[in-house]
Amino acid sequence: MTFLLLFVIPAWVLAQDTTITGTITDTAGEPLVGATVVVAGQPEIGTSTDLNGEFTLNVESGDVLNVTFIGYRTQEVLVDDRTDYTIVLELDDQLLGELVVVGYGVQARSDLTGSIASISGDQIANQPVASIDAAMQGRASGVFVSSPSGTPGAGMTMNIRGQTSLSASSEPLYVIDGVPMISEDLSGLFSGGQATNSLADLNPNDIESIEILKDASATAIYGSRGANGVVVITTKRGRSDVATFGFNMYTGFQDITNKIDMHNSQEFLELMNDAARQDNRDIGTNYPEAYVSDFWGFDPSDPDLQNTRWYDEIFSTAPISNYELTASGGTDNTRYFTSFSYFDQEGVQEGTGFERISGRVNMDATATDWLDFGVNLTLNRTIQDRSINDNSLYGVVINSLAGDPLMPVYEEDGSYADPFNYFGWWMLDNPVLIANEYQRYTRTVRGLGTVFGEAGLADGLSLRTSLSIDYTNLDDEAYTPIISRESQNAQANGFGTFGTTQDFTWLIENYLSYINTFADQHSVNAVLGTSFQASNRSFSDIEAQGFPNDQFIKLSAASQVTVGESSGTSWGLASYFFRGNYVYDNRYLFTATGRLDGSSRFGEDFRYGFFPSGSVAWRMTNESFMQNQDIFSELKPRVSYGITGNQEGIGNFASRGLFGVSDYRAASTLVPSQLINRELTWESTRQLDVGLDVGLFDDRVTLSADYFIKTTDDLLLSRLIPGISGFSSVTDNIGKVENKGFEFDARGSILSGTEFSWSSSFNISFIRNTVLELEVNDQIISDSHILSEGQPIATFHLIHHEGVDPETGNMRWIDLNDDGIIDSGDRQTVGNAQPDFYGGWNNTFVYRGFDLNILFQFTYGNDIFNHSRASYENLGFNRLNPTTGAGFPLPDGNNHRLADDRWMEPGDVTDIPRASLTNTNWREYSSRWLEDGSYLRLKTLTLGYNFSPDFIDRFGMRNLRLYMQGQNLLTFTSYTGLDPEVNQNARNPLVAGSDFGTHPQLRTISFGINMEF
Repeated sequence: MTFLLLFVIPAWVLAQDTTITGTITDTAGEPLVGATVVVAGQPEIGTSTDLNGEFTLNVESGDVLNVTFIGYRTQEVLVDDRTDYTIVLELDDQLLGELVVVGYGVQARSDLTGSIASISGDQIANQPVASIDAAMQGRASGVFVSSPSGTPGAGMTMNIRGQTSLSASSEPLYVIDGVPMISEDLSGLFSGGQATNSLADLNPNDIESIEILKDASATAIYGSRGANGVVVITTKRGRSDVATFGFNMYTGFQDITNKIDMHNSQEFLELMNDAARQDNRDIGTNYPEAYVSDFWGFDPSDPDLQNTRWYDEIFSTAPISNYELTASGGTDNTRYFTSFSYFDQEGVQEGTGFERISGRVNMDATATDWLDFGVNLTLNRTIQDRSINDNSLYGVVINSLAGDPLMPVYEEDGSYADPFNYFGWWMLDNPVLIANEYQRYTRTVRGLGTVFGEAGLADGLSLRTSLSIDYTNLDDEAYTPIISRESQNAQANGFGTFGTTQDFTWLIENYLSYINTFADQHSVNAVLGTSFQASNRSFSDIEAQGFPNDQFIKLSAASQVTVGESSGTSWGLASYFFRGNYVYDNRYLFTATGRLDGSSRFGEDFRYGFFPSGSVAWRMTNESFMQNQDIFSELKPRVSYGITGNQEGIGNFASRGLFGVSDYRAASTLVPSQLINRELTWESTRQLDVGLDVGLFDDRVTLSADYFIKTTDDLLLSRLIPGISGFSSVTDNIGKVENKGFEFDARGSILSGTEFSWSSSFNISFIRNTVLELEVNDQIISDSHILSEGQPIATFHLIHHEGVDPETGNMRWIDLNDDGIIDSGDRQTVGNAQPDFYGGWNNTFVYRGFDLNILFQFTYGNDIFNHSRASYENLGFNRLNPTTGAGFPLPDGNNHRLADDRWMEPGDVTDIPRASLTNTNWREYSSRWLEDGSYLRLKTLTLGYNFSPDFIDRFGMRNLRLYMQGQNLLTFTSYTGLDPEVNQNARNPLVAGSDFGTHPQLRTISFGINMEF
């Protein structure tokens, strides 16, 4: 018996359950929350780590633990006689950088069932641009980013999978560290077609990653604000392994990408004389030789002719610089990241510039073994020096378009030359005066802050609560000088404005997260929560005139206050959301998402809307029939469908019956100003997406393709109503728009040697936009645009032509209505501003310590209405008498060099007609000015050198990098304007694609250094 017990008892003891504890971390010592620990072969025995990366589990000695976490290599751990384990997981090389931030959570890219594009912070760091969106151009498929104007700090345009709305916004929702931020233009200062950029309030170098949610499966978690896509921005955070200090800076210079080559004074006079000669031959006038130059009193052959190059006068090389200090680190219980930066961009045009001071503090702390909390705080101040431009009659660029070269900048007495004393009709004022003497500023203080806590309630179950604030205090100040034509025409003796906008937005969110794996085959990741957001906004505006002189420009010096007003508005959103991800056997993936939103903007009967989505994916490479092949490392078809909404771009009280203030017998009284619509509700976007993700040769090459159909109905538009109601229109849900297309992404490590490597990525998107339904078809939006069923948004409606008659040199206009007169009644659809396709191609080469990055960005197939060209290719027609050309000859002004290719003699074949003092060959809104806007641009080229660790260790440094960078270095295009990336009306999709005095894009050369200690 004793002999038997010696063998049986130890075996019995070893077979008993043992309670073990452990901590799971990454290689930096950071706890991995939600890591799964399962006994191999017994999937029913398992658990997940808590907020401190800790777990407790009953096991038997000799068991093998399978430890897994998204994005990390699975590790097997043998249970021995220990009771406490420290397990360190390493990142999976194949999934490195493939953790994706989604709405209210994080997922491995391999587990995604929706369409999401990712941009790392390294890709946009140290770019010489003011805003995050400007650095995203050409880096993701389905994302069209455009800079309507090159003005420093100007607003950008971003469309994800097309333009979904006609009157509401088509801009995406921006979410920074979980907070939907206010991204609209809050400035009330008129500056032509320009808009300010709220995203320029943030420092791009603070960004860790950007995720762009494109299909309904990804965006439905944001419900009524997800129809235009969602841009999720995550900022940098500290690590507990070691404290680091960094200094980053770059400085450089900028210039415009292109200057239009204009005629000199001699050529200007000769063209005007040629216009008179051509009219003698064509219409029988009897102008003498050198008619115009003699009339004006100039000799074209005079070597002392005044010859002002107006583009050289308003544009010059300007500096740009950025300086940044960072610190990060922490302990096991506290982690921090801080940054402080200064960005200064002087404008290449006098009177423009952008300056930003920004600071950030991100902190994370572990209070107990079940409670974490943290703080995100950024505070920024920006100053934008603004001039009037982009579709304004008193714009600097507009008044330079056809600038009279015979007119000097200054008269001999030092005063500004007055264009009304010279020979350019289009110059309403001296552009150098406008640039130098107008004072126009927008100053902004922006603060975004979040306080959050996360509590572990049970294995795999946590509760997160956060309070966030987005605060903006903006003031606009402008002064129009006494000496300006604008002031003189208004008989104002100088006038000034001062306005303020304050926006206070708060957000409270609470949500439960549950992550677990059952039976080694069933994985669940679920989120359930609430969100309550409200915004209060106030405005004030004071305008005054009658200043003593141009040295006293504050409103207190004015003799008369002409406007003094204040107002306010508010909105609120109450939301309830969920998302559930289920994975069976790591092969079949399912996602269901829904959000219920209640908005204060809509009618009582339709205030709440529910926005659901569903998606499925199949990881074919995990099937048994795919195991004996080494080509595909990933093969995942996926399908999603869902509904999202849009409530942006309309008034906060669009559904209400409103009253305004008027006067009656010198007494203030209330009058109805807006008709009520209790049934007003969201724009709804239904989207079907069919996609395929492919990984080849251990993910050395990855491909992603998507086809989508995206239909938006219940558009928020003004519906015409009978005037007998006392109103002309009411905001209603009418109309339908469709976007459908194909996206393709490819990434690959082409060469991966120890000394030399080459990686490349390419994306391209084909999107077709179509207006399907309108209450009133063929709506004339402007003199150049029409809105029609069956056509895309931003369709051009212009007088068309069939070229130049080689015998007479006259334009062959198409008389559409056969009335014998060429006028607005002959306009027809001739093109649109939507590109056929667009994309980008990025390459990175590394040789030892050197790295070279080259990014090309391209757009093909879009048309541009070069309205500016109507001025600087006027070919001499007399504005004072355009029908006959008789009398004092006053053209728009000078002509560009392409006018040399005009028709001169019978038999000449050209697309530019003869010169004429009449408007025979000139129609302002005609397809003669419609051009191909396609371009290929070398967007960025960066050459850097990373010093070896052996060298920098001597100086106590962890990293040292020197680099030089060029942006917008080369542009290949047939467009004859200043730059093909233009839009005179920023963020107005209905009239997109027009160029009228738009500030061109900038070419930048910069040199920088990155240091880390």
